[in-house]
Amino acid sequence: MNEKSFSSGDVIRIIIDNNTIKKYNEHYFNKYPRRTKAPIGSPIHPSINVWFIMRRPEMNNLKCRWKDFIVWLIEDIGLSNIGIESCTMKFVSYYPTRRRVDVDNVAPKFIIDGLVDAGLIVDDSYKHLKSLTLQCDYDKNNPRTEIFIFVE
Repeated sequence: MNEKSFSSGDVIRIIIDNNTIKKYNEHYFNKYPRRTKAPIGSPIHPSINVWFIMRRPEMNNLKCRWKDFIVWLIEDIGLSNIGIESCTMKFVSYYPTRRRVDVDNVAPKFIIDGLVDAGLIVDDSYKHLKSLTLQCDYDKNNPRTEIFIFVE
């Protein structure tokens, strides 16, 4: 286990912004110097409308890219293998435009799968992840995703 531990009532805040994406993509291209396409292009999880219409191999590729990114992020900020047993989560996606977004289409499945793979949370079943709140907002200058994990 990681030397960090969290108690009931603690809140973990994780921010995915353009700087985070840039740092990850630099890491990625150092690891895979022959590749030319960045694996993660936006700090906002892809909409269900995007990945639901993909063919299965494309969807799996997208899921793997996001999962690898989240595992790297959790390791980078020193939160891997914490093993939170029970929590609730809130995801706030800040979009760079005021374009209409359906909140129910921003379900952060790939991010949550990465949090499990990184060992931050034990599992994403109802026994461990008690509730999930999704929120969308606008921030032209700093599009990002903020993740709040409320430890129970």
